[in-house]
Amino acid sequence: MDYQNRAGSKKGSGGIASDSQQNLQRRKQVQDLLSNGQDIPFSFQQDQEGSKLRANPDIYKNHSGRLVCKLCNTLHVSWSSVERHLTGKKHQLNVLKRGGRNGQLKSNTDKVRDRNFQHEVDNFRASLQKNGIKPEVKVVKVRHPEKELFGIAVKVRYGKEQQIHSAEKDEFIPYLRIVSDFELDKPDPKNVKYLVVAFEPFENVGIQIPSDEIELNDYDPSDSLALDELNRKCTYWDQDNGDFYVQLFFRHN
Repeated sequence: MDYQNRAGSKKGSGGIASDSQQNLQRRKQVQDLLSNGQDIPFSFQQDQEGSKLRANPDIYKNHSGRLVCKLCNTLHVSWSSVERHLTGKKHQLNVLKRGGRNGQLKSNTDKVRDRNFQHEVDNFRASLQKNGIKPEVKVVKVRHPEKELFGIAVKVRYGKEQQIHSAEKDEFIPYLRIVSDFELDKPDPKNVKYLVVAFEPFENVGIQIPSDEIELNDYDPSDSLALDELNRKCTYWDQDNGDFYVQLFFRHN
């Protein structure tokens, strides 16, 4: 505070402050300490980019400079009153209610988005019709030169003229899946697995394979469109020629 030019003061020195001025200065210092030096904006100001990052984003100043809580619509004369309000039951309850409303709104938005996506998937599946064409399949036995493991190499040829290309130019690629004995309607007494290759609108390809553990290849392309590790490391899609290659090795028990 400027204490100059007051009654009883000497030239060049601070004047004598009254009790009310000292109390006002002391109250201001206490408010600054309690608020940790926060810059509280006015309620009529537009929310700036970092306003929601404040320690207490619900506290503003009204047109007369009084502190208000916009969430609870309460008026406070000092920051100590604000501190008591923020830790009180009313404010905490309103915070929980707001969180519940926001969570419910987000949940409803996610449900609508998922429902629309599922609707698009169902419409696309309904538009697909099997062409009844069984692709040409070749299977040969192979042997890993370093790991001394035996496996199979599969080549599935799809006719390019029967392949599907969507209007959005999405790339459809064949999908490989291993079906175990537990997933079959009638368990196979031979205790085997089945390698299934699916590619709409062609008929699925099923190949019987041993039930041994599968050894994934070291081949791991970074630009692969595969959905999982099995398809990424054990398959290759030659889009130009319409050939789908699969190579699997088995660890014999």
